[in-house]
Amino acid sequence: MNNFIGNACRSLTIGVLFAVYTGPAIGGVGEGLELYNSYCSVCHGEAGEGQAMGKSLNDRSANSLSDAEVVSVIKDGRSGTGMAGWGDSFDDEEILDIANHVRSLQGRSGILLEEREAVLDTPEIIAGRTLFNGKGKCVTCHSYGDEGGSIGPALDGVARRLDDSELKEALLDPSAKVAKNYRAKKVIKPDGTIVLGRFRNESDRTLQIQSEDGRRWVTFFKDRVSSITNENDSLMPSIFLTLEKMERDQLLAFLQSL
Repeated sequence: MNNFIGNACRSLTIGVLFAVYTGPAIGGVGEGLELYNSYCSVCHGEAGEGQAMGKSLNDRSANSLSDAEVVSVIKDGRSGTGMAGWGDSFDDEEILDIANHVRSLQGRSGILLEEREAVLDTPEIIAGRTLFNGKGKCVTCHSYGDEGGSIGPALDGVARRLDDSELKEALLDPSAKVAKNYRAKKVIKPDGTIVLGRFRNESDRTLQIQSEDGRRWVTFFKDRVSSITNENDSLMPSIFLTLEKMERDQLLAFLQSL
């Protein structure tokens, strides 16, 4: 959590967890929410936005961690930072529940602790990656590895979190299921200018949403704008529908390789 960047995954810890969970291990949503709100939100914020005592759990460094690394940081803490290890306070199942909730705050679907076989790049996957980074403009909003934007969820491990039908649905109808931390708000300024962005924080006086380029968070004072409304539609454009069938298959093949 605090100062997530670095090598947080210790082989001993992960070895123990793999010994306990021989298959995919998915934390419980309700239990993780309760534990997070009781012990983690005081430092990291209720929505993982970060506080004075703890960093954001929604930034690029946190999103880039593997599932095993997230579990390890919660269990063992981070040396030289204010992040304490919770391994002596919670059992492995509770640690997984908290880690799962952290992933949900990032717009992800759950923790999976299993080794994934390496996928060799095929011509179809290579073509899909080219579409993702180029014509499809997916990389503008989504990240994988160390590159990409933060307007949409990070896609590392997306094939482990979504099966083929769920992945296709997300591409064909982005608004069918919008992750809680990626919902949008629309702000109309007094001059009629419309600002649409990913919602982050709100108080009685202010609203904070992400800028259109995804590089910063913008704060609006409610008494200085004409209106603020919730948006039900996803910020993700339906680019997938504009692609040829072969291009759709290529892009899908690339996402399935992540």
